[in-house]
Amino acid sequence: MTQKAEGIEMKLKRALAAASVTAAAIVVPITVAAPAQASAADCRSYLASKGYIVGPKLTSGCAQTGIMGMANCISIIWNAGTTQEHAIIACSKR
Repeated sequence: MTQKAEGIEMKLKRALAAASVTAAAIVVPITVAAPAQASAADCRSYLASKGYIVGPKLTSGCAQTGIMGMANCISIIWNAGTTQEHAIIACSKR
């Protein structure tokens, strides 16, 4: 194989690698984000289905977002009188 052919082959391999990385960067977030359709309403509905009266405290817990959202949600809901298990499950649904 000539040097020119080797250079073309290297460029083609690099282009294919770049295309693969680009495709993965597009497909992976879509695949990972698709199941994340839960909401605060799902959290409240779960708690209501377990017999809790969903008032301001539970609503506030279910509405927690951001980096500490899960921890804050669990803390608020558990401190409002739910079981720890119910708090964790409810918060995972938001």
